[in-house]
Amino acid sequence: MASPKSVDASLWWDPFSVYSLILENASLSSDLPPNLVKKLKDNHAWFVDTLSHFKPPNENSREALNSQQVKVGSHQLDIKPELKDKALKISSYLYLDEVQSYILVERSFKNNNVALDSIVHEYFHAVCIDYYIERQYLLKCTRRILAHALSLGSVSGEGNAMKEEALKLISDGLEGNLLSVLQDLYPLITLNKWRPFAFLWVDIDLFTLWAEETLVEDNLVLDILFLVYNESVCTCNGERWKTLCWLYKGILSGSYNFGKLAVSTEALRSAYQAKVQLLLILIETLDLENILQMVHDEIPFSAAFLMSSLNEDAFWCMLRDELPLGGIHL
Repeated sequence: MASPKSVDASLWWDPFSVYSLILENASLSSDLPPNLVKKLKDNHAWFVDTLSHFKPPNENSREALNSQQVKVGSHQLDIKPELKDKALKISSYLYLDEVQSYILVERSFKNNNVALDSIVHEYFHAVCIDYYIERQYLLKCTRRILAHALSLGSVSGEGNAMKEEALKLISDGLEGNLLSVLQDLYPLITLNKWRPFAFLWVDIDLFTLWAEETLVEDNLVLDILFLVYNESVCTCNGERWKTLCWLYKGILSGSYNFGKLAVSTEALRSAYQAKVQLLLILIETLDLENILQMVHDEIPFSAAFLMSSLNEDAFWCMLRDELPLGGIHL
């Protein structure tokens, strides 16, 4: 037998549903068990990169599936031709790395007991659900780590594994990664970016699934960002505030076609929740109390740290033109 083909070890992931349950049940009053501490460290890159750690199709991964065995770090996949064909189709549908698609398909068929010769709709629907479940549990893990650490008081400090992991998430760029995920999710919703998902239009069930799960992911990302900003874990600078503002404007103006995703009661609720959550983040990061004090003291906004990358005219223009509050009732 030919030697296994090796691919990037970071393509592998253990089911995040298991980690999420363990983190949810972790005691706030005692140290984490050593095995959980190790899992936190082993999966740190996933927790900080979140959804971007699911990679796009890659020629090296595609070629690797031509081998009988593929090594993904310390893990080894025995490539079955019938699963490989399914994985390649899933990869093109979900715009997902071929090896990660194979891992997903193999687990999905094992967990859901879907026959390999089942109709396309049946197996694809099952794999899609599993994929979105994994993505959402990954986001829930990151959210839980931060919430757990913050519930213990200030995130700063040593001696607690959850606090240390939360600190490392922030220092390694979680905030910027989450904003990048949002910037990837929102343009994906626009009509001119739907081409990779054109197949969804021919199946209302799959389209509804995609719409609902995309909005769930959006809300989970916003939940994490709100935690980060509301608890002052890190400060939103001017450039990132502008990014959030433009995203909010895009939602309300219709350029992101959020209305197109309101295909069910659940999707409609999630879309509205996303608007409100993003508005709350903008208000929270704007530090209105400090701004009003500056107005009272006649201090130019250019002197404020928050507005360090915005000039005063641009700031007022954004408030007037790019932060419309109409249609949101808190």
